Amino acid sequence: MPVWEKAQKELGDSISSAFIDYLKERLERQKGVDMVRAMDTLLDEINATHNLNIERHPSWSPIILDASSVNIGYKLHQKRANPDRIMSLVVFPLDFEKNGQITSATRNRITAEVEKFWNGTCSDQHKFVDTTQ
Repeated sequence: MPVWEKAQKELGDSISSAFIDYLKERLERQKGVDMVRAMDTLLDEINATHNLNIERHPSWSPIILDASSVNIGYKLHQKRANPDRIMSLVVFPLDFEKNGQITSATRNRITAEVEKFWNGTCSDQHKFVDTTQ
């Protein structure tokens, strides 16, 4: 049985509430600069490696907070692309290390999804990627 389910079974809803409160507090402390900078750094690396021009979509908030969870969302697009294709990306806040960087497993998943979406063979206008699953 996964640790979370075991803890919830033994401690009831109180552990859920405490954990959600902890995550929200951590997100508030880290929100903004670190998480935006971490995503921008990853996108810079992907762009340099794959000769892409991916950025956080300028028409959207740098970080999109999910009202029903603690997850963080980003909207990505390719600069000057016509038509504009968008990737909606969801990241779990604990996938950011204490130094502010995205964990290697999540970095690899995001990189793979960006490569697949902008590899020239995918014609979808929008793709939703949830790295929490």
